[in-house]
Amino acid sequence: MQRESLVDRLALAATALLLVSPALAYLTGLWVPYWRLVTMLGYEEAYVALAVIVYVALSPQLGYYMLLSLLTSAWVNAYLKNTLALPRPPPEQWKVQETGYGFPSGHAQVSTSFWSTASLKLRRASLAVLSATLVALISISRLELGVHYPRDVAGGVLIGLAVALASYYLAGWLLRADKRAAFTATLLYSLLVATLYLIQPDATILKAAGVLAGASLYPLVKDKVKPSPSVARRTALTALALAVALALTQLAKTASPPAQLATYLAISLVIIATPLAHSKQR
Repeated sequence: MQRESLVDRLALAATALLLVSPALAYLTGLWVPYWRLVTMLGYEEAYVALAVIVYVALSPQLGYYMLLSLLTSAWVNAYLKNTLALPRPPPEQWKVQETGYGFPSGHAQVSTSFWSTASLKLRRASLAVLSATLVALISISRLELGVHYPRDVAGGVLIGLAVALASYYLAGWLLRADKRAAFTATLLYSLLVATLYLIQPDATILKAAGVLAGASLYPLVKDKVKPSPSVARRTALTALALAVALALTQLAKTASPPAQLATYLAISLVIIATPLAHSKQR
């Protein structure tokens, strides 16, 4: 009970700081740099780091839920953007450099899916408020930086919510199903996503397919991946997994499409396998 109360207090304190942060940025003359910093929370590297921290340091099961939602939202967004091909605002309005089409906003959609899934799984009001605040700030950053129209952000949030709900129930079903059936279903899902690359050759689709393929192992090992009671051990393993995952992310940027798929599979395997070290050392 004390731990839950501490989590609530920390979440509410973080929410309060986030809510006043735009005003502080305005008063200190750091308005544009502030929104550039906020928008970085919606980039790939941020989600790789968050996925590692949640899965390895906090809760493998929560990490699995959030990872499945993140990956589903990522490929859905890439596919929709390239299919609809709706433009961004004129480049002269941009305060950061971007590529690709505008609708739906990937930042708005993926952040909504990622954080909404956490709220659905944890069912704590304080964390739901924190999640909503993060999504709102990330979404607003895309408008303030001039790289999206309001329709892009609104559409991204709505689609992100739909993906979060679908992913939440999918993850729950997979974890209740027979282990081998869940493994097979997730692996087939990753292969289906990979085939979409043939229709819309966007690297995000291949990356999502690679991580999904690795994540298919989680149902097989879920009973063995329990965080160690040692905070020092969890911290060390998290730092190690984080360093490897981020290094592989950078390596993949200049790789060929097949190599990107393989690299993101490796990233997923690092994330999924690291908590097994807890069990071996207990």
